[in-house]
Amino acid sequence: MVGKSRIRICLLVAIAIATGLVVGRVLNSGRSTAQAGAAIAVQAQPGILCGVNATVDSLLGCAPPAAPAQATTTAATTTAASPPTQALEQLPPVVRSSIHATYLPNVLLVRFRPGVSPARESALLARLGASSATQIAHIGVRSVVVDPARLTHVLTALRGSRLVRYADRDEVLHVMGATVNDTFFANQWGLRLAGFTKAWGRTHGSGNVIVAIVDTGVTSVPDLAGLVLPGIDLVNGDTDPSDDNGHGTNVAGVIAAHAGNGLGGAGVCWKCSILPIKVMGANGNGDLATVAAGIVKAADMGAKVIDVSLGGPVGVPALQQAVTYASSKGALVVAAAGNSGLAVPFYPANYANVISVAGSNQTDRLYSWSEHGPWIKVAAPGCNVAPTISGGYGEFCGTSSATPLVAGLAAYLISARPQTTSVKLIRAVQRATRHIKTGVAFGRIDASASLTAVKR
Repeated sequence: MVGKSRIRICLLVAIAIATGLVVGRVLNSGRSTAQAGAAIAVQAQPGILCGVNATVDSLLGCAPPAAPAQATTTAATTTAASPPTQALEQLPPVVRSSIHATYLPNVLLVRFRPGVSPARESALLARLGASSATQIAHIGVRSVVVDPARLTHVLTALRGSRLVRYADRDEVLHVMGATVNDTFFANQWGLRLAGFTKAWGRTHGSGNVIVAIVDTGVTSVPDLAGLVLPGIDLVNGDTDPSDDNGHGTNVAGVIAAHAGNGLGGAGVCWKCSILPIKVMGANGNGDLATVAAGIVKAADMGAKVIDVSLGGPVGVPALQQAVTYASSKGALVVAAAGNSGLAVPFYPANYANVISVAGSNQTDRLYSWSEHGPWIKVAAPGCNVAPTISGGYGEFCGTSSATPLVAGLAAYLISARPQTTSVKLIRAVQRATRHIKTGVAFGRIDASASLTAVKR
C-alpha cells in the first residue's frame, strides 16, 4: 500500500493451506474445482513503501530510500533498522485450462428469426418437448430446457426449422485462476513493471468509473470498503452477489484495493467503483447463457469496463452477441486468454471487440501456463497480490489475475480522460505497450505510456 508516511505491511502466512485455493476446473474430465484453506493474517512487521518511484515518493514525503533488503527480489526497500521482508513460499503449479468443451446436459440456446411471433416460438418448443427457461434481454436468445435423452434430437430439429436463426448447446465456462499464497505489497512487482507506480503520480482513478466483475461474485472485504456497488446474482436469482468461491474478490482486489490504508496490497485504480455480477457458482463454473446475461446486465447497469476472467474453448453466437451489445453501450470487455499453455483460442477473449490478456512474468516472458498466439492482444503480469474472502491476502496467479490489471488500466485511463472514445481507449491500452519477443499481438501493458497516449 502507498501511504502518506511510513506504514506497516501486514505480512500474511498461509498456515492452514493444504492444497491452496484453486479457482479453475479441468474441462474435459468433469473434475470439481479444488478449494482448500484460507489465508490467515499474522502480526505485522515494520517496513515502508517508499522508494518504488520518485514521483510517488515526492507525493508521500518519503525520506531517501535505503538499499533493497535483498538484491534477488523486487521488494520495496527497507531502512537499516527494519528486518528483511519474509520470502514468499513457492507457488504450486497453476491449474491448466482444458481445450475440450463441456456442456450442460439439458439446456440449449435458441435464437429465433426476426418476425417470428412469441406464439409460434412457444408452439415449436412445445412440439419438441422443450420449455423456455429464460430469455437474455436485448439479444433475443432463449435458454430452453429439454430431456437430456432427447437433447440431440431437439437440437437437430431446431437447427432444421425455418423459424430458428441458430441453436447451440450451453457450454460450461470456467474461471481462469490459480493458487493463492500469502504475500504483501512489497511483492507487487507487476505494478512497478507495468508502470502503475509512475502513473499514480497523475491520478488515482474515479468513483464515477464503474468496473463490472462478471465472475463468482465479490465480497466487500476491508480493502474494498466503500468501493463495491449493489450488484446482482444470476446464479441464485437474487440481489446478493457475495463471493462463495473467492475468485471474483481476488479479481476485484487487483483492480481496486485501497491504497494508503495500511492493509495488504494496492489495486490499480484505487478509487474506481466495483459492480459485482455473479454468474459463476462456488465451484468456479457457470454456463454460457448466464455469463452472456451477466455481460448484458453489466452494460445496462452502467459499467464502462467489464472484466471477464473466465472462458471456454468454444464460443457460440449468444456470447458474441452479449459482447457486441456491451460494446454498443460504450463498455469495454477485457477477458482472460486461458491457462492451457497452448495457442488455442478461448472465448470471449477471442472476439474481435475484446481485449484478450495473457500472463507474463518479471522478465517479460509469458508464463508456461499462459495461452499464447497472435489472437491475444496484450500481456500483463500474471501473479498479483489480492485480498481473499477470508480477510487475508494472497498471490493470485493465472490469466484471471493478469486480466484485472488490464481492466483496471482501462478504468484508470477513463478516469483520467472521461471523454475518450472507445477506439482511442483500446489503442492506448494495446499500442502503448512494451514489446515482448513472442506470445501476443502487441506487447506487455505500460500504464504510464498508455496514460500519455490517451491524453494526446
